[in-house]
Amino acid sequence: MPRPSHAPAPSHRTGSHAGTPRSRSRTRRLAPIGAVSLGAVLLLSACAGPEQGAAAAAPELGPVPDAATALADESAELAELYEKAVAEGGTLTVWAGGDAPNQQDALVDAFEKRFPGVDLDLTVDLSKVHDERINEQLAEGRVEPDVAMLQTTFDFDDWKERGELREFTPLGAEHQLPGYADEDGAYLTAMMLGFLPSYAQDEVETMPTGYGDFLDEQYDGRLALTPPHDDDAVLYVYDRIRETYGDGFLAELRDQHPEWVRGTAAPAAMVGAEGQKAIGNLTAYATAEGDPSTAFIPAEDPFLVWTQRAAVFDKADNPAAGELFLAYVASAEFQSVQPGWRTRDDLAEPAGLKPLSEYPNTDPADFVEWMADRDHVAEVRAEMEEVFGPVTGESPLTDPRLLRILGIGS
Repeated sequence: MPRPSHAPAPSHRTGSHAGTPRSRSRTRRLAPIGAVSLGAVLLLSACAGPEQGAAAAAPELGPVPDAATALADESAELAELYEKAVAEGGTLTVWAGGDAPNQQDALVDAFEKRFPGVDLDLTVDLSKVHDERINEQLAEGRVEPDVAMLQTTFDFDDWKERGELREFTPLGAEHQLPGYADEDGAYLTAMMLGFLPSYAQDEVETMPTGYGDFLDEQYDGRLALTPPHDDDAVLYVYDRIRETYGDGFLAELRDQHPEWVRGTAAPAAMVGAEGQKAIGNLTAYATAEGDPSTAFIPAEDPFLVWTQRAAVFDKADNPAAGELFLAYVASAEFQSVQPGWRTRDDLAEPAGLKPLSEYPNTDPADFVEWMADRDHVAEVRAEMEEVFGPVTGESPLTDPRLLRILGIGS
């Protein structure tokens, strides 16, 4: 599963929604690979005589990463879309769901290196904040982002029904697993994201195997948890845990005196970290060798993996660049280097992971169905607030203490 990078912090800007700051990945203007820039090529072409011709040279794509699996037909499609995006000009604006400023830095870096000359402005914020802003703008007959890439799967079905999405089916979408891409091309799955429980391997007495183990006395006062009623994906996990263990589990978990921390990135990073007392978390990320914590796939308890959907808006200012972005994230070359489960039926999973269909305790389609029932989601959210109390604290995108935990800021 993808893990947030710990790159230097991007800059911040203030949005129009209730004064909530948004985090923006850096953008920079890059010239195409070669001795002269695209602008110089066009100028020379315009001044050329009849013998030289007036056609400009096609922009040159950046290299494919050595570890990536690139398919010839998809590479040709990307080259064509890249040329259109360069000719279109402007800046591609992507609003991506997340709760830490640096969570999409790797994507920004990869896109900029592959498509030099296409400016990318990618803003990370909570999906529930992005979608509210987007719906406000659509009601006004406009939209700021060209592309939305969010956790709120129900939004894409709604936007499609309202005719707000540009239908586009890149070659990579044809290889997406069933249910991952819209059959009419309104949206596709950019990446698979998910949550796993984790523990501090050097500090626990016995290794947990399920959520019930976190009720052990060794975890009393030493859990760093995301308030489930602050994030629908976390809420889903708690709803499924409650179905498995019964209503009493929630009260017992509350009585473990956990530290409630907004967002999922910071509490996951706190487990086992120097200067932190947390030794357990229920909705963390996959971990790697050398990390202070170990995440695990429960043998029987439910865990969540979901489809992070992406789409180009019909009112997008930069539709060509938006289509390039979708084709890229759906491509084999992008998916083949993702650390988590892949979206495609023609790529093997990373080492240590079985296909999702072989895990009886997770189902991305179940999350989509659960998210679509907004009345039920609201009911569960209210029940969680009654047990755990109201959500407090600053946005995880701007809280200085949480950003320091992630190595961002001073």
